[in-house]
Amino acid sequence: MRAIVKKAVQDVGIAAHDNKKKLSELRSIILSKGDSERERILSEARAEAEKWTKEHTEQLDAMVAAIKADAVKRSYEMTSRQMIEAESMRDKSRLRLQNELINKALILLRDALMDFSKRPDYDAILTGVAAEVCERLPKGQKIKLSLRAEDMSHGESIVKALSLRFPDLGISFDPAPASIMGGVFFYSEEGKWRIAADWKSKIEEMADSVAKAVLAEL
Repeated sequence: MRAIVKKAVQDVGIAAHDNKKKLSELRSIILSKGDSERERILSEARAEAEKWTKEHTEQLDAMVAAIKADAVKRSYEMTSRQMIEAESMRDKSRLRLQNELINKALILLRDALMDFSKRPDYDAILTGVAAEVCERLPKGQKIKLSLRAEDMSHGESIVKALSLRFPDLGISFDPAPASIMGGVFFYSEEGKWRIAADWKSKIEEMADSVAKAVLAEL
């Protein structure tokens, strides 16, 4: 009986050892599978991360390239616009300078013509200006000559000189002052026409030639 019990105890011990061994082997198998599964998951995760990083890096590179291209384009457009504006401003400045110089030249011309009144032969100058008009008038015309208020004292002498030179014209002096800037003013007795041969008209006639002379010096 004791032998049987002993044997039974031994059998139980062997069975327990075998079960323990099997449990250890099973645990090892499970752990091994767990490690393998973990490596697979980690490998897939790394691959997915690398794929995501590559895709987003490419997208980022494309965005950076687009931003750079847009910046270059905008910079070129701004530079071109600035160059055009600068060229336009330079042209405007040059044109403004030209106009200023031409205006100054015309003012100097006006002042020079106005200064004729200070010369001792001023009446001869006015007579010459009047003669230019009379040369273009048809014979037999009856005309009136008028001067600005400051030049009224020269009226009679001018008419006398013109009558001697143009006997076929009936020239008389009108003592009413004309609204002119120096020079002479003619009109027909019938009032059909008027001719202002004053300094203002002379300046207008000479404006183009003055402008060309000024531009030639620039």
